[in-house]
Amino acid sequence: MKTLVLVTLIAGLTTTALNAGQSAPADRAAVEQQLAATEQKIQDAFGKRDVAAMKANVADDAVAIDPGGPMPVSEFFKQLPTMDIKLTDVKLSDFKYQWIDANNVMLTYTWTGKGTVMGQPVPSLAIESTLYTKRNGKWLATFHQETPAAPAPKPAAVPAKK
Repeated sequence: MKTLVLVTLIAGLTTTALNAGQSAPADRAAVEQQLAATEQKIQDAFGKRDVAAMKANVADDAVAIDPGGPMPVSEFFKQLPTMDIKLTDVKLSDFKYQWIDANNVMLTYTWTGKGTVMGQPVPSLAIESTLYTKRNGKWLATFHQETPAAPAPKPAAVPAKK
């Protein structure tokens, strides 16, 4: 009898532990597709300096970090209409999703493109991530970061043969 109780207890704890890690919704693939499309909409809105389109998909209390440092999105929205943005060939690829729980997903991807922002050339390759949080039934970007990809290391010099 003790063995049966022990086996039942272990099975119950194992099932509980496994279910705890599966808090993401059953429609993960659909949500992931939606988040990738939303990220593209945000990128398009940035290129057009369209604050209204960005506000539709970005939380009011969101924060962004780029090489210039952290910035509340409220400040960014004030600056966006006056920014000089010239981007071409923008492409988002290599999407990866990290489900934190049923209401939070970290989206990471590779950004490629050409152009300038405020007269400064943009890196042609960046690694970016956006935290999406489900609020009142809608997925909103709540945090975003951009890291320019480091250039590939130069090959080591081969010593001349004597």
